[in-house]
Amino acid sequence: MNTSAFAPEVAEKIRNVVIFEGLELEELGIELEEIELDTMLFEETGLDLDSVDALEVLAGVQREFGVTFPEIDSDFIASNASTVRQLATTVSLHLEASAAA
Repeated sequence: MNTSAFAPEVAEKIRNVVIFEGLELEELGIELEEIELDTMLFEETGLDLDSVDALEVLAGVQREFGVTFPEIDSDFIASNASTVRQLATTVSLHLEASAAA
């Protein structure tokens, strides 16, 4: 994964709006501060989000940033969306590609 495309402002929007607010994590007793850039989103050692949450996060990202992911499956999530940092990099790359097109 190309980390040079990482954009902190994209990461913050994903963290705050898409994940924390979108999944209403405060209601589950999760604090915003618990979601760091490298927190595993779908692992027990992290937030332990499930497959429905994964789809909600990716749909939220697509809505917030106007990007489209061609195929969303477990391989895509593992390779492109396992942490906030990784997801932000994926979004940034999509935004760069769209701007260049």
